[in-house]
Amino acid sequence: MSQMNYSELLKHRDDLKRIAAKYKIREIYVIGSVARDQTSSSSDIDFLIELAEGASALGVGGFSYEAEKLLGISVDVIPSFALPGISDGQFKANIEDDAIAL
Repeated sequence: MSQMNYSELLKHRDDLKRIAAKYKIREIYVIGSVARDQTSSSSDIDFLIELAEGASALGVGGFSYEAEKLLGISVDVIPSFALPGISDGQFKANIEDDAIAL
């Protein structure tokens, strides 16, 4: 797996936005180690996404798969509608604090 920081990720912004539109994803936020500029060789890329009306759970998987192929690195995706269900308050706060719009 290759290492990717935020500035490297920005080089793929237009392609990621195109993929997101295909799956009715309204907004993409970078979270986790890439957002905090604390990546290592074992880091993946974590995205928080906002779905547009008419989007489906299959679209979340499709976006994740295509983003992973594009970037050549493991991708994790958390849809924003899942945030209220996260019981670990610190984890939820970290997600909200880290989020940087792509």
